Amino acid sequence: MGDWWEGLTGDLQVFYLIGIIAGVFLILQLLFLGFGVGSDLDIDLDDEGAGTGFLSLRSLTAFFFAFGWTGVLMKEADSSTPVSVIVAIAVGLAVFFAVALMWRKFAQMEESGSVDYQSAVGIIGTVYLPIPANRSMPGKVEILIQGRLRVIDAYTNSDDDLPAQTRVTVVSLVDQSTVLVRPL
Repeated sequence: MGDWWEGLTGDLQVFYLIGIIAGVFLILQLLFLGFGVGSDLDIDLDDEGAGTGFLSLRSLTAFFFAFGWTGVLMKEADSSTPVSVIVAIAVGLAVFFAVALMWRKFAQMEESGSVDYQSAVGIIGTVYLPIPANRSMPGKVEILIQGRLRVIDAYTNSDDDLPAQTRVTVVSLVDQSTVLVRPL
């Protein structure tokens, strides 16, 4: 391996070094992402919210990975160093913005996909599975939240059990995804 490395020109060694180091960071990011560990170091250049900035560890890693390996390919194809650098920068920037836009879209999907159960308060629904009286056990109600029909856990303070198909109104939240209902 030492003979191979020594046989490379200085600029080709730099491109290889950048590509290899960025590749190691990319593999580590993928492993951490696969195991659900950590988050991205993100610098927001706008006010749209956390996790949506263009300048992040992921996008920078993508830039250097593409820059390094494009430079290697260009030099291996006997391109001059200035041409190799210009093409490597162009490809690196294209990959940088593609990765940044992709992660921005992922962040927006995650934010807009969550259900705000607080918006269910005051909505009329139907008992799906019987709800025992006096909060003894949860049942289930079927309600329309944020334009989607959902079946969620529900309790009642009523002295009587609420059988299936009973019309109810959501009074409040018991916890983040369980509601308190009363019969109509």
